Amino acid sequence: MLPRYVVSGLIALWLAAPVAAQETSSAQYTISVSGLTAGKMTLAANHDGASYALTSNTASAGLAGLFRSFSVITRAQGAERDGRLIPARYSAQADGAREGRGAELAFKGGVATVVKADAPAPEAPVVDPAQHNGAIDPLTGLYAILRDADPARACQLDFKMFDGHRISRVTLSSPAAVGDGLMCQGVYRRIDGYPAEELAKRGSFPFAVTYRPAENGKLRVTEVSMDSLFGPARMTRDN
Repeated sequence: MLPRYVVSGLIALWLAAPVAAQETSSAQYTISVSGLTAGKMTLAANHDGASYALTSNTASAGLAGLFRSFSVITRAQGAERDGRLIPARYSAQADGAREGRGAELAFKGGVATVVKADAPAPEAPVVDPAQHNGAIDPLTGLYAILRDADPARACQLDFKMFDGHRISRVTLSSPAAVGDGLMCQGVYRRIDGYPAEELAKRGSFPFAVTYRPAENGKLRVTEVSMDSLFGPARMTRDN
């Protein structure tokens, strides 16, 4: 299944001062598992070409909300250099079924420092962020996947993510033409900080990202799909 911190709800603007060449975007998504709505997400970003800021609020929806109601608020801020997103700060606050996912991180020199974090599962190994230089936060990773892409650079992602508890790796490659767009093949891998029982169930999750042409001349993600532990999972763009 898509990582819990990826299945987000409302993502709102967080960057303060207006700057030249500032770009603001927003999009709405529906997350479903086995054909049933599990959550809703609105993604908004403020990106001036040199820096970016994001905020998210994860929320359950549909039948999932009746049995496992949850919300997760996350924020991230950082800079972009040569097409690479470099986070500076990240925070997550979880309620309901997502409790235990809270964390606050600061980044310096490519290494994350855990400012504070909810207690991990007792059986989970403790991650040393210094052993994973260059790992980014989950919200920055989500933005890297979902933001509009230049056609020449679509399907070219390879990064590690650290959420304050776990390390994972995301790769995206193998573009193939689908109609007037592209489909890319990706893999989400659990790397460190996961209980042995979770790793034994499954260590990697292939997924696919579908792009369609956008009015700005770039390609836009319209769907992310994955065969999860609970059945086919999809995140589709609504607008």
